[in-house]
Amino acid sequence: MKRRPACVVSSAEYNGGPDVIVAMVTSNQTRLQRQEIGDVVIRDWEIAGPRLPSVVRAGRPLVPEGRLLPLLLGQLSPLDLAELDQALLAVLGLAVPG
Repeated sequence: MKRRPACVVSSAEYNGGPDVIVAMVTSNQTRLQRQEIGDVVIRDWEIAGPRLPSVVRAGRPLVPEGRLLPLLLGQLSPLDLAELDQALLAVLGLAVPG
């Protein structure tokens, strides 16, 4: 199995169990230029961890066992995290809180 970058989108409470929910991360140039619903361009990618400009694909979740995620590359900036939150709400069809 090839290692691929991913963004953990599940809560710390959920991550206390055996699994985590992650969203796929890609540096595909086509995806960077033309996003679909749930795609979030990581604006502060240099501090977030990817080697290249990348997109978090909130519409492409995976649920691996936590033990399969051995390496933490970084953390999204508050701006990127807020955009990812909105993308997850849109993908899942949930109302904005408040």
